[in-house]
Amino acid sequence: MDTEPTSDTPPMTSLDRALVVLETVAAAGPEGMSLGEIAAHTGINKGSVHRLLRGLAHREYVTRDGDDRNYVLGESLRRIVRTFGADENLPLLFRPLLLELSRRTEELVHLGILDGRRVVYLDKIEPERSVRVWSRVGRRAHIASTALGRALVATAPPNDSLLTGYVEEADPDREYSTLAGRFRDAVEAARTLGWAVENQENEPGIACVGIALTSVASQDVAISVTGPADRMTTDRLAETGALMREAAYELAPAEYTLAPATG
Repeated sequence: MDTEPTSDTPPMTSLDRALVVLETVAAAGPEGMSLGEIAAHTGINKGSVHRLLRGLAHREYVTRDGDDRNYVLGESLRRIVRTFGADENLPLLFRPLLLELSRRTEELVHLGILDGRRVVYLDKIEPERSVRVWSRVGRRAHIASTALGRALVATAPPNDSLLTGYVEEADPDREYSTLAGRFRDAVEAARTLGWAVENQENEPGIACVGIALTSVASQDVAISVTGPADRMTTDRLAETGALMREAAYELAPAEYTLAPATG
């Protein structure tokens, strides 16, 4: 009778060696490794390494690059990672974290990504208690006036002209100087604290706190916790931001990293 393989099951030798070679090439980074270096690092003889590399190259998992023709990762592995982290898969990948945040805060939780100069809501978790907030999956909101957008902008190096462009597009009917100041302050605070705050700037009576998570291979994401402004006081926004980072550290998908906090 067939049994499911476990971590203690002896691996198929050729497959296991191919994976060891692939991991070794990946660890070498953009500079790659020569055939001899791979053989020395893995302990596999050169002839076997060469055959394994030929098979991996045929499937575009490795390629030879640069003047020294070292082996580097090919496009196939990058395609797999991009497919795994595609927009349609992100809600499923982040659902455990969103559910835990909703359970611990008893507030509305959103997942979003940047789409040009807008934030797109990919998922939402409603709390058991009611929150009078209008939102829906697929909604596009302005970067400048959302905690999601502010958290994501804070992951990039400072760029005054870009920040100005975001504010100018946000809402031409609003007082530019007021929104601009709040946006810039929120982005700078997010770089220091690790979370971004929005207080009644996207919707009257509603306040949010958001965190960003980055990935070298997939789309960066942001998560926000939203509630009534009278409940989401300054202290509670800070407490929630810290809680979100703690939960994300424990439950976010492995390929995602919390945006750094300098404070």
